[in-house]
Amino acid sequence: MNGKMSLRKVKVSSNVIQDLKNKKSGNKTSTLLLNKQFAPRFLRRGKVPELTGRIVEPRDSKYNSARQEFNTYFNKFPRVIVFAQKTQDVVNAIRWARYNRVPIRMRSGRHSYEGLSVVDGGIVIDVSDMHQVDVNRSRGVATVQTGIRGGALNQALWKEKLVVPVGLCPTTGVAGVTLGGGHSILSRPYGLTIDHLVDVEMVTADGRIIHANANKHADLFWALRGGGGGNFGVCTSFRFRTHPIETVGFAEIGWDLNDLEPVLRTWQNYTVPGANDRLTVTLGIANGQQSPQSSQSKQQSSELSPILMQGVFLGSAKELRKLLQPLLRAGSPRKVVIKEIPWIESVELVARTTPTSPYPFKSVGPYVYHRLPESAIATIRRFIESPPTSQATLLLHGLGGRVAKVPNRATAYFYRRALYNMTPSATWNTEAGAKRGIRWVEDFRRALLPYTRGVYVNTPDLQLKNWKQAYFGCNFDRLTRVKGRYDPENIFHFPQSIPPARRKW
Repeated sequence: MNGKMSLRKVKVSSNVIQDLKNKKSGNKTSTLLLNKQFAPRFLRRGKVPELTGRIVEPRDSKYNSARQEFNTYFNKFPRVIVFAQKTQDVVNAIRWARYNRVPIRMRSGRHSYEGLSVVDGGIVIDVSDMHQVDVNRSRGVATVQTGIRGGALNQALWKEKLVVPVGLCPTTGVAGVTLGGGHSILSRPYGLTIDHLVDVEMVTADGRIIHANANKHADLFWALRGGGGGNFGVCTSFRFRTHPIETVGFAEIGWDLNDLEPVLRTWQNYTVPGANDRLTVTLGIANGQQSPQSSQSKQQSSELSPILMQGVFLGSAKELRKLLQPLLRAGSPRKVVIKEIPWIESVELVARTTPTSPYPFKSVGPYVYHRLPESAIATIRRFIESPPTSQATLLLHGLGGRVAKVPNRATAYFYRRALYNMTPSATWNTEAGAKRGIRWVEDFRRALLPYTRGVYVNTPDLQLKNWKQAYFGCNFDRLTRVKGRYDPENIFHFPQSIPPARRKW
């Protein structure tokens, strides 16, 4: 192919691809046979399935960039990557994979914390080339292809002065964010991303295109709202309910690390029941420096504080300043910004504090249900002051408000009553640093177990032993029943994926 990547229809030569993968990875794996007798029954008639879309194979010059995950700690070599251009490309990819008995992974923004959207020797169905947005302003809905990134979706909707609350980081894919629940800087007034989902287009394990909503495939619609990505099928389109938005109150307050205790005690009060639902707050705590992977210039990075609170308020700057007086009196703030700005500017200011370039990291996000006592705050102090590398952080993301008004079992997202989500993270530059960073995050999570519940499914941790309850609480059994109906053969499986319920004969 001479390095060219085009929109084409191909029959992928499995032995050539595997040989190239073996040369790259040093692994010895057997080739897959293109033989109808091994194909699923529904594929044995008719012509051999073919891949369509933008196809990337190991021989392509852009293969290495195409297989890269956002978390560069993982280094996997898929047999082929299909960048779907339309839903039929997804159908063809699933049928091809089933025919050739090739493991499947699906990908939107590449932000799977444990690298679960790529697989050695398998096919990656990537929807990131599908990023169309269609707004029906009169109905207040937006139909969104699932490959669009959060930042691009915010920009597209801003043209209509509309918003769907979707994540903090501008480079995360909307599919993964949504299917796991979707925390954002508007969570308290508007709820989770899934609370705005009204319809899903999905390709099933047998290559059917179906729609799930409150009236059709309602059981699947329930599961797709919080059950996590990759379990039930490949989602290709979402329809969201939107909110009108123009200006917001924005706050950014910074402190030195010696103010950690009074700031954290006070910050928690903005997430409890009875706190103003129009304000969503985050709190980032770093070990003296922010991650160099963030999108800031060196000058901007130097301006960031070891403790940084950000908040978006649906109201005026004057009202916001009054609301934040307790925080302004906590410790000795070294930076205070409170202003009224266009919504899209607040999105960009929040994005400046998030990493936008691929890098190696370990993170996990348990939930907090009650104000942390002094012993928990002392634990946070101990870990922050003993980082495994020079780059370790803790992010607290305020929830509650509208999120908590939905029952735990109304959707697959179980942790509705949490005050906030808390995510320790570490990054590194060496192999030895990787081991220390992973251990630090795991030890941090364990030390916080007396004060936390569960884990956000969008921050998976393969070291979790009780992951079924940690991610899904009491909703896990129902999820397995939905899986059993839509993917009974467990075609879409990966570490910690939802298994189908066993049939009762």
